[in-house]
Amino acid sequence: MPTKHTSLSRAGFVVGCEEAHQCLLMPYAEFLRTAGLGPEEGRRAWELLSRLAYPWEDRCQSALALAEERWITTGDPQIDALLGGGIRLGSIVEIVGESAAGKTQLCLQLAIAAQLPRSVGGAGGDVIYISTEGAFPTQRLAHMAGPFVARVCGRGAAPSITAQRIMRHVQIAELDDMETMFHALDYKVPALLSAGTVRLVIIDSIAAHTRFDMSAGERAPDDSRAFYKERSSHLVQMGARFKRWADQYDCAFVCVNQVTDVFPAGRGASASAEPTRIGALSEQSTDLSQMDSQGEFASMARTRKAPALGAMWANIINARIMLYQRRGLAAAACPRVDADAAAALPAHLLRTRRWLENAFSPWAPRAQCEVVLGASGFQHAPLEASS
Repeated sequence: MPTKHTSLSRAGFVVGCEEAHQCLLMPYAEFLRTAGLGPEEGRRAWELLSRLAYPWEDRCQSALALAEERWITTGDPQIDALLGGGIRLGSIVEIVGESAAGKTQLCLQLAIAAQLPRSVGGAGGDVIYISTEGAFPTQRLAHMAGPFVARVCGRGAAPSITAQRIMRHVQIAELDDMETMFHALDYKVPALLSAGTVRLVIIDSIAAHTRFDMSAGERAPDDSRAFYKERSSHLVQMGARFKRWADQYDCAFVCVNQVTDVFPAGRGASASAEPTRIGALSEQSTDLSQMDSQGEFASMARTRKAPALGAMWANIINARIMLYQRRGLAAAACPRVDADAAAALPAHLLRTRRWLENAFSPWAPRAQCEVVLGASGFQHAPLEASS
């Protein structure tokens, strides 16, 4: 609309996004007087400035376009169906579970899947992997790549998608403290995302440097409260960035979280020192041994655990995946149960079992399935293995 641009330019306005914001902050009558526009021409100019400042039409999508949004497969059709399609691009997904539940294994699996062609459920892009809990498991990624690609793409695709190629497209940052993590999120991650090739960002884990005040013993109580207040502010800002980047660069953020103990009200924190009776195992065990062969759900409530970082962080993420495991109750692993009693236990209590739960998500209802962890990562457990 040249007349509007010309009139605004004569009045000293340069029509750009920043200047449009400044114009819209002016009282409407002052805007007309300063720009030298009449009521009708001023109304049209005001609409133009509004579109420049708030291009909402560019961000609108049809329901059909939303239905065609892309996902990153987990490599297993049953697990994908449980999660509503896999890991959705443009979202923040949390993976939470106890130590050794398989959180990092699932992250490695997703790091491989994100690089696969879109025709097999991948995103065809690079991966950023931020490791905050020690050295990155390079050998495990290399060992998983071949079997996972063969399982998802077929044996014929394995030679063209090698472990070396997979590892070459995973950008790794090993961060030892909160300061370096925030520095990486301020500078390194945006620089890598700006290239436009990254489709998955993994932070393993988000809680490692933000869960505790490591110098709490040296602080006054008021200083510790200030630390946690500052931490909450950082998490909110971090979440806002993740959402903006996920939408802007068409990628997904996967954040690993830890768990914390939950002590029931009115009960002592100490456990009974008496030997566990086999008949009372389902009532006294604090692990998942109470999971029976009929497929009763595992839950954080059963294990007396809850995700760390609280409700504030739970309101930032879009979806939560929970991983559970129940170690096999062999006599060697459970010395309070004698060998004869252990031999009398059902087979499903003797082997280690794992479950994956879609705790909450906008794309699928809450549900879980039993899974097995092998050379190619997680897969749903066959029926004979879950009974």
